[in-house]
Amino acid sequence: NPNLNSARLAISLAKITPHRAQIEWYKCTCDESDDRMGYYDSFKRRQASKRDNQVNMFRIKLASFWDNVISMIENNELPHDFHKRRKWVNAAHFYQLLVEPLDIAEYYRSGEHLRRGHYLKNGRERRHQLFDKWWREKNVEEESKRSKFASLTQDSCFWARVEEARSLLEEVQTERSSTRLAQLWQGIDEFEQYARALIENKEVSCDVLVKNSSYSLWAAELRELRSQIQQFHQFPGVVNGEMVP
Repeated sequence: NPNLNSARLAISLAKITPHRAQIEWYKCTCDESDDRMGYYDSFKRRQASKRDNQVNMFRIKLASFWDNVISMIENNELPHDFHKRRKWVNAAHFYQLLVEPLDIAEYYRSGEHLRRGHYLKNGRERRHQLFDKWWREKNVEEESKRSKFASLTQDSCFWARVEEARSLLEEVQTERSSTRLAQLWQGIDEFEQYARALIENKEVSCDVLVKNSSYSLWAAELRELRSQIQQFHQFPGVVNGEMVP
């Protein structure tokens, strides 16, 4: 009975909500930490501590729950309009904003990007793609302009875009082909503009802007590179105060 299954699933959702709450608490502690790395980077560079292991376990359990929801939908075990119900669309969206950054962190931490390619094209789980679709199809009212930064970055793939931008910045410093350089700089400029718009609209969480986050380090490295290029054009043959051939 699809309706009975839906009722049972609501009970299961209530039972796993404490896992989500624990991850929310983890985010708060990371964002306030003295190391100033923020949520994403703290998880990506985590040590083998009990707290970190627990958060990873909660991440895996939540993924299992939502994968099971999708399986039940596809097997016609839930009402036909289940994926349109506000409660479930909102719950899936909140899960995605909170947990997908951890999925991205784990992907790059484990070196999967070296074996399979970047996350967005090669590593994103199907549940996240479906939840994007659910959210887009929902009749979302336009939000008023934010007066403070969001509690969760509103693009759940933001950190995957940062990782790709980091790769572009590394490559642009060694590339010699003018055609490829133009492509790399275009990618860098596009991400820079996108990130700036998110920040100006306060659609990012404060962890994006802490001093030692991947985004802040990338932005600082980009400023330094542009400064060197400008210096080179002003004083050809000199970079960082030294003569170069």
